[in-house]
Amino acid sequence: MKNIPPFPIIPLSLVAMGLAAMAFFPGIGAFADSSPGKNVITLEQAYDRTLASDQSIRTAYIEIRKANLLPLSALTKLTPRLTGGFSLSHSETKTNGTVLLLPSLSVAGAQNTSFTLSQTLIDFTFFPAYRLAKLTGTSTRLQYRLTIRSVLFGVAKAYYEVLKQQKIVALDNETVGLARQQLQLSQNQYDVGAVSRVDVLRGESTLESARQALISDQNILALDRDVLANILNLQGDARNFEVAQPEDAAQKAVSFDDDLAQAYINREDYKISAIAIEQSVEQRNEVVGEYGPTVSAQFAQNWADQSSSPRTDSWDALVSVQVPFFTGGQREIDLRTAHHNIDEAKITLETTAKVVENDVRTTWLVVETLRETIESLKSQVAANDQNYKDLLNQYQAGAATSLDTQTALIQLVTSKTSLITQTYEYQVALRDLQRSIAAFQNKRVKNQTLPLPPLSFHATHE
Repeated sequence: MKNIPPFPIIPLSLVAMGLAAMAFFPGIGAFADSSPGKNVITLEQAYDRTLASDQSIRTAYIEIRKANLLPLSALTKLTPRLTGGFSLSHSETKTNGTVLLLPSLSVAGAQNTSFTLSQTLIDFTFFPAYRLAKLTGTSTRLQYRLTIRSVLFGVAKAYYEVLKQQKIVALDNETVGLARQQLQLSQNQYDVGAVSRVDVLRGESTLESARQALISDQNILALDRDVLANILNLQGDARNFEVAQPEDAAQKAVSFDDDLAQAYINREDYKISAIAIEQSVEQRNEVVGEYGPTVSAQFAQNWADQSSSPRTDSWDALVSVQVPFFTGGQREIDLRTAHHNIDEAKITLETTAKVVENDVRTTWLVVETLRETIESLKSQVAANDQNYKDLLNQYQAGAATSLDTQTALIQLVTSKTSLITQTYEYQVALRDLQRSIAAFQNKRVKNQTLPLPPLSFHATHE
């Protein structure tokens, strides 16, 4: 029995699908071809494809653009305002005639044009509003990075699910072959009268069970590939792809305390919670600013033209100071609410710190557990492999039963499946630990300033 190969064995069903698919991803380079006519996507290409097409990343970027407008909105508190007015009136008065007076008609009209320029000179709510807008922009950009990191980790997780299932399907094919060989051996032994028909029936049952497992795992593989295709927004023939084995993630080399300290420094969600306190403070300061006076200047120009009098031009200028002594108590309510918001933001930061610590501790321990488990499973697979070979030889010599060999085969397949599962889960866990300390795909996260336009599809073939 061969050891588990370092790369997944591609089953014949996937080979057939690969031969039928000829569409490559435009914009991020063609798939790496493992054989002519077969589309294979690497993990790096999957990352780039996601950055170019994922909806949540594009939505987060739109939020940045909206947040960039907030400082401009705050500036409007001090920008000048110009308003214009125009009025036109016309009236007619008709007087009926009498014995002494003839009928008469009097007409009167007026036209008035005005322009008013107003400028706020002092508004104590401006500076808190402007600082709040800048903090909101910073928080939105951090949220954008957090979204990218989370989405890319989702890509890696889905990618490794496909890799794991490809390897399990390959193992199922190998198991079907072993079960068929064992059935043939039992049939040969039965034909010469060395064993009873029970051995043949057991062999047939084992073979059918192996086939059922193969069918089930092939369907799971198809579902996993559909999940990854949906994440990558693939359509049509581009969904017929395979995944390539990526490089292993870097092994954990620092202590838990060091990882936790790095998480508190780099985690975007923790920074967002800290900024939320500053935002609440600025909201309170904006309410406090409403207690201060507002100083404004105004200049007005007016042109009046009446039919009964000469045209007149007039202008006036004024500087006004408004002091809001009492506004019905709404400011006091807003001020108390702002203080409560500050307290709530501080509690949220404490909660986020606990979430960060729990996330880092969980991912750190999962990595430790899987690392030790894999070493144990490797020894278990080696022992089960040797045990199966020995029992198979003993069965041929009549020193073991078919039940022994079938049990040994099931144990071997179970241990190999566990090793495959834990090996790929270990790679995901290493990346999950990097995500928990905000070190996962840092280059892409920090360099992704804006989403690329959506990728189109075209066929290429090498």
